[in-house]
Amino acid sequence: MKFITSIDEQRYRDFNNQHPNGHALQSIEWGSFKSKGEWCYELVGMEEANGTLIAAAMLLRRKLPLIRKSILYAPRGFVLDYDNYNLIQSFTGEIKKYGKQTGAIFVKIDPCIVYRERTIEGEVDPSGVNHDALVAYFKSIGYVHKGTQLDFEGVQPRFVFKLDIDKKQKELFKSFHHKTRYNIRLAEKKGIEIYEGRKEDLVDFERIMRVTGKRDGFITRPLKYFEDMYHTMEKTGKMKLFMAKYNVKKAYNQANEDLDKEKNAKKPNEDRIKKLEVQIPKMKALISQHPEGLVISGTILLLNGKKAWYLYGASDNIYRNLMPNYLLQWEMIKYAMAHQCTLYDFRGISGNLDPKHPLYGLYRFKKGFNGQFVEYIGEFDLIVSRFYYALWVFWLPKLKKVLRKIKGS
Repeated sequence: MKFITSIDEQRYRDFNNQHPNGHALQSIEWGSFKSKGEWCYELVGMEEANGTLIAAAMLLRRKLPLIRKSILYAPRGFVLDYDNYNLIQSFTGEIKKYGKQTGAIFVKIDPCIVYRERTIEGEVDPSGVNHDALVAYFKSIGYVHKGTQLDFEGVQPRFVFKLDIDKKQKELFKSFHHKTRYNIRLAEKKGIEIYEGRKEDLVDFERIMRVTGKRDGFITRPLKYFEDMYHTMEKTGKMKLFMAKYNVKKAYNQANEDLDKEKNAKKPNEDRIKKLEVQIPKMKALISQHPEGLVISGTILLLNGKKAWYLYGASDNIYRNLMPNYLLQWEMIKYAMAHQCTLYDFRGISGNLDPKHPLYGLYRFKKGFNGQFVEYIGEFDLIVSRFYYALWVFWLPKLKKVLRKIKGS
């Protein structure tokens, strides 16, 4: 086998698109996007004697100040067969040599490999897949396992929800929980419209993302981050922006139609009539203020090969009762199906399924689409320099803590 330190881009792209363990975060487009910031990317691989490519990785490199060292990160792991331990060992050995030659402290990976198979309720299936042996093998060849935390402690989520979309639309829709189906139909009836966003729509998306971050307690990305992503990934079909708009005119017309039907019914529902009579004037006033409708939600979808990932979601605090996020997901799923995807990944959920946990609602929302609860094996650091790795893991956090105290005093 031969290690390659610079793979032809088209060759790499074809390999990543076609391999079962290929990923959007391993794409050249993702590397190009991250290179707009503090990272740069490198394409490495391994081929057999006959020239067949059998392993590859898009490595992100981040240089560290002062010490002339760097860290390497293969988001969502190497693109190779994780059942082939000999290949893992050979590729790991070459990656470690490459890291040493290029001044890396360690190489981080977080493969999309199931750790323990679970039911949709999150319970471990004792008869299902178990990759304890793979975790132990990684440790035996020099990797440090960063643990099996339940929340979003790692770079990428360890728990996700996946949906098999290799089905007919009607069959798939019917498989959803009845409340999810109801909410999708409700959003359509109440005037929610989904459209594919353009670059200028990112202004609204980022604004709503800030609202979401403030509501849910997380730090959001600046507008430039999303603009860079769009610029480098959208033109090749790797990324799509979807926006949800409240079409008030449509909702107003539907409400008037519903009112007429109710009044002419054999047994009119007086409570519903009163409710509609209150809502309709408000809708009319809203039309004069927002004749083109109001943008209330947005999402970003990534695609690679036959897989699609729900990467980011943002929702305003207003009109959430119209269930725009349910319809957004359904439209993204249909888009992925139309582009020959067979797997839709809802991405992160918490592994803590206590109903009182602040992230339980995220699990409940995604569970309604009747997908698969997935636990990945987690993050691993391949140590290249033990001295600098110890400095990175032990001393650097302590130094940052001291500096924060000094700054705050």
